[in-house]
Amino acid sequence: MCTGEPLLLPKHSSSRLRSFFEKNQFRTGYATHGLFPYRGKFHPQMIKALINIMGLKPGDTILDPMMGSGTVPIEASLMGINSIAVDASPFCRFMTQAKYDALTISQKPLHSALKNSKTLFELFSKQLGLPVSGSKTRNGSRRSEFTGVKESITAFQSTLIDRFLGLIEGVDKDTLDFLLLAYLDSAGYSERSKRKPPIEQFQAILERYVFVVQKIQYVLEGSESILAKADIRQGDARKLDLDDEHVDAILFSPPYSFAIDYLANDSFHLNILGEDIERLREKMVGLRGKPLKEKYSIYIEDMGKILAECARVLKPNRLCSIVIGTNDNQLSKALGIPKEEVTGLHKIIIDFSKIRLRNCIKII
Repeated sequence: MCTGEPLLLPKHSSSRLRSFFEKNQFRTGYATHGLFPYRGKFHPQMIKALINIMGLKPGDTILDPMMGSGTVPIEASLMGINSIAVDASPFCRFMTQAKYDALTISQKPLHSALKNSKTLFELFSKQLGLPVSGSKTRNGSRRSEFTGVKESITAFQSTLIDRFLGLIEGVDKDTLDFLLLAYLDSAGYSERSKRKPPIEQFQAILERYVFVVQKIQYVLEGSESILAKADIRQGDARKLDLDDEHVDAILFSPPYSFAIDYLANDSFHLNILGEDIERLREKMVGLRGKPLKEKYSIYIEDMGKILAECARVLKPNRLCSIVIGTNDNQLSKALGIPKEEVTGLHKIIIDFSKIRLRNCIKII
């Protein structure tokens, strides 16, 4: 999976960028993990290692209650391990589903899409809006607004396939979602950079996406049956829609308190999905509340609920692994105390686990 060219870079890419991916090809450049550069994502090799350390076997089921970009369900599927992946963000659900489906998606419509990339871009931008180049800063805040979304994807998805049929033979919902993810990826780049027009960003990213599909499907040819099922959901980690003692393992990384405002980062994508961002904010762990101290207090309360749910749905004598940092610097500012006096998030999680997870926890 990891050998050969890690990904297809645009011809204009700098030698520095090409060198980076050549040296780091064994990190995230395999399967569909590299689709969409989501902030704070796992390295898939770390997930593979943890799944092995936790003793999971093909046919077992692992839960990621805060899946983000979907590294756990994608990697688990490649290992023959079933997964349930949950996130409060509808964009995370959409992104993960598209990446999972891309493991087995039909390639013929994708090559047709490449030939008609300009027309596809015009159709997407006309119906869904177009980002303003360079409108978003590194921290996710906006200097200017994108051109307004005219129609959400949920509003016209039923008719969009009919519009594509004249351009792309064999198009279906999986193809449509794959192409839309490429468009959203290009929109994100356009918001952060003025180096290339949005149409050129889309064409380059779509070409890279199709290359990714070709590569992983070449590797999997003849052994597609090893892929395990991924049940990908939008939901609340504080109240999981799962029976007691339902899963064989849990592996996730919670938000580092309020370190990243994922809603601001994904605002263009969420608007396209027809979401009310401020209403969604009340469901996002780490974003609820206004003053920093209030956010911190609510975050701790929410994490307690999440760990209680983990203890409830995990089978006896099985493991829950949580990947988390200390976040000392930000907590020091929020609480108004010296960094040395801050109780790191990792320590808080450990203390919670002693009561709610019966000590079946690994902390990294």
